[in-house]
Amino acid sequence: MILVPLQCPFCGSEDVGKHGTVNGKQRYICHTLECSHRTFYTEYTYNACKSGVKSDIYKQSVNGSGVRAISRCLGISTDTVISELKKRKRHKSYQQGILSDAFHR
Repeated sequence: MILVPLQCPFCGSEDVGKHGTVNGKQRYICHTLECSHRTFYTEYTYNACKSGVKSDIYKQSVNGSGVRAISRCLGISTDTVISELKKRKRHKSYQQGILSDAFHR
């Protein structure tokens, strides 16, 4: 048996511990101040929860892939893809609003 040290997906620290179970899945907690005790799982039920999926949605949409093609490639729902793209659009427009307010002052 080979033991692999568990790392926090947010900060990369190995200072993690068990933090109970939810629906039969083990939860872990990061003990660093940088993460301020964030919790995470090692295995996720849904593909959309895995790390890197959101950035893959944005990359594929910029490269001209449609919503259905993105959902097929990543194994997630079309509703999830649309929701993430809308969040990205709202975030961009919010940032542009802040920048335009700074220039008008």
